[in-house]
Amino acid sequence: AEFGITVNCVSPGMVDTLRKHASATVQPKHHADHKPLLGRRGSVDEIASVVVWLAGPGGRFTTGQTLHINGGAYLGG
Repeated sequence: AEFGITVNCVSPGMVDTLRKHASATVQPKHHADHKPLLGRRGSVDEIASVVVWLAGPGGRFTTGQTLHINGGAYLGG
């Protein structure tokens, strides 16, 4: 706090990538089939925008937090 350094964690849920669902093995496929509350996987851009926000002026007063960017996966769906 003395030096104005903030420390946070971004914890993304399932994210669409170039590898997609087809490359998953049996166990990860089980988790990949689970749909979060919003009904879809997130995008790389959606996760990146949170990181950009935290690193920019908007995140100056945010510290010691874990941001779960998962489309509501913990709320059921």
